[in-house]
Order: sequence, then C-alpha cells, then structure tokens
Amino acid sequence: MRTVIVGNRKMAWHLLRHTLDEGWNIVGAIVPKGDLAAKQANFVPFSELVAGTDCQLHKVEDINNAETLSWLQGIDPDICLSGGWSQIIKKRILNIPERGFLGLHSSCLPAGRGGAPVNWSIISGADKVGISLFYYEPGVDAGDIVAQGSVPVEYRDDIATVFDELANEACQLISSVQEELRAANIDTAPQSLSDATYRPRRQPQDGIINWNHNPTEQYNWIRAQTEPYPGAYTFYQGEQLTVWEGKPVDISPRDTATGEVLAVGAEEGIDVRTGDGAFRITRIKASDRPSRWADRYARGIELSPGDRLGRHHAPDTWRYTGIRGTENTISFDTNLKLGKSGEITVVSFAKSNYNLDVFVSLNGNRIFEDSVTVSNEYRENVRYRPTETGTHSIKVRFEEDGELLDTRYLKVFVH
Repeated sequence: MRTVIVGNRKMAWHLLRHTLDEGWNIVGAIVPKGDLAAKQANFVPFSELVAGTDCQLHKVEDINNAETLSWLQGIDPDICLSGGWSQIIKKRILNIPERGFLGLHSSCLPAGRGGAPVNWSIISGADKVGISLFYYEPGVDAGDIVAQGSVPVEYRDDIATVFDELANEACQLISSVQEELRAANIDTAPQSLSDATYRPRRQPQDGIINWNHNPTEQYNWIRAQTEPYPGAYTFYQGEQLTVWEGKPVDISPRDTATGEVLAVGAEEGIDVRTGDGAFRITRIKASDRPSRWADRYARGIELSPGDRLGRHHAPDTWRYTGIRGTENTISFDTNLKLGKSGEITVVSFAKSNYNLDVFVSLNGNRIFEDSVTVSNEYRENVRYRPTETGTHSIKVRFEEDGELLDTRYLKVFVH
C-alpha cells in the first residue's frame, strides 16, 4: 500500500517514524517550507528521519499548487495520511490517492472542529482530549470518521505532554486500521452536523493574561500555551513578560488589585493577585531574552510587593484585536438550531488611543460595522442568525486608519 505522509507538526513526524518502523510502504512525505513552516508551532523537520529510505520529500508553501498536484500524481499513492495541515486541501488533491486522503484531528469529531483544538481543550479545563482519524474532504474537519481515541489531561500535564500522548494514541489508531486500509474494506461513520462545534484559530497575541480570572483558569491558560507555543503573556514597565510555568497558591490575598504582586519568594516565584485568589509565576521570559526563574528575574529588576502587572504596562504602540464567545467567554456559539441566534464579542485593547474600524460579515454579507477611537478597551456584541441549515462563515476584519490590523474567522453549523 503506497503511502504518503502529510504533515507540518510533531504528530506527523511521529506518524512517519511509526509507519516506517512498522514496515509501511512510505513512498513520500509532504512537508511545509518557507513561511508556512516558520509559522507552525511544534514543527519538526523530516529530513533525518527519511535519510536512507525510499521516501521522497516534497516541500511546499501551498499544498494546492500545480507542482504538488503533479508530484502526487507521479508518485501515485494508494493513501495519503495527514498528521495535521494548516491549509484547507482542495478536492483535486484529495482525489489523487486511490483509497483516500485521511487525516488526524485532536478532538472527538464532530465536536471541536477548527484550529488549536488541544489548546482550547486545556484552556477550558477538559479532563481528556479526543483524537479522530477521518477522511478529508474540502470542508473543515468534516469527513467520515474511521476511528477515534482519547488521552487524559492530568493536573501535571501541559500542552507539550498532552501532544506527546496524542502522538502515541495516533500511532495506535493507525495500526488498528492498517489491515482494513490495505484491503480497502473499512467501516466509517458520517459526522452529524447537529453535533458539530468549531474553535477558531489562535494567534500569538491571544495569549494576553487577564488577571481577573481565577487561579485555576490562570493555570489552564498558561499551560495550554507554554512551549512550544508562543506563551501566555503580561506586561511590566513597557516590556512583555511571557509566563511559561506557574501554579495556583493557597494564600488569602489582602485587599489588592488583580495583577498586583503579593510576594516574591526565593526559589519559589512571583505571587500575583488574581480573581478569587493568587497565582505563582515560576518561569518567565522578558521580551526576547533567555527564560529565567521568576524570582531571579524579580530580584534583577527589583520587582516588589505592590507593583502591578498587566496591559496598562504595555508599550504605547501595543494593540490587541480579537473575538470572544458568548458573554465575553471562550465558549463560542457555533452550533445553532435553525431560527436561533448566536453572538460574538469583538474586542480591542490599546495603551494609547487609536482609530479602529470593525467589519463583520456572515457568508460574505455585512452584518455589523463600527468606527471608534479605542481608549484602553473596546467591546461590542454582534449577533448573527443564519437563515438556512448547513455550514456558515463569519469573518471579522479590523482596520486602523484604513490599514488591515487583523482578520478572524468562525464557522457556524445550523441544523
């Protein structure tokens, strides 16, 4: 069974290693190059892994281009197996492998379609993360399901350890259906639109810490975005501080503002006031400098109790734009019954005043626009009500003085 591995993250690397070790006929691998590779957290090169094998590497910036089409046609795979790819793959590519183009997605589909499913699961406090092997189709994570599994999320876990467990589970899923794939006789289950949900892609700027959240929420926020991701962050005296590690602490904070430093303990960390408690930062990185133990960093800059962390310490040029879910939470209205409405909140934070234009469209039709001068914070609820069943697209565009700042996307499933 001639197999091509497709991937731009560590899970795909483990799939390639596993299938090579198990004697699969791996004839090629499609991997990203250039900006496509540079933008991917958790990217691991395949070059050393395929050295000395018959596996041909094909490096692309756009998997849908004519060069990839020609290369795949020439290599003539029976199946393609993707460990994750950031671009929507078009039908003409998906149709090349005779027995199908399969992929893995780290959720229990049809729930959790879309971007950053593992990060979102940890942020939301999930006690397990699913993984689905399914046939790709041009929609977002919408094809028939071949097999599913899950891994636990324990208190000691972070994004890196959960990904390691998922990679192991993915290899087991692939092995469990190898013979059925070889025989082209495999049972599948269609996804139900009525159970589908969507999580939007995350951007590095989305890691901004809200010190009003409680200690458990802070813990989940930070461990969901730690290395190899860009990290959760706050500000102090104009400098961005990336928080790699921390934990809730059982202390009774005095009457202080959230974000205020309560204590700096040698070989312990920086205790910070949060909503309903306190959180201890243990590992930190200031701007682009090396990471440090938080207490050493604090001593070096003479950070003391009473000092305060937060976006009020951001540089004057700092801007944040993004979207929030229902009632300004991380829970997005992406599964609706026909006739029901959903809601998102468009937000922006800034240190200094700036002119912001916001445009929201549903399936290409403008449903909201606003022009404001943002002073510290801007929030506006936007309601949407699709009038037909099926999959609908929301696009949010942010501009400053006519120049594009940011674009956000959301899928909504109506049944």
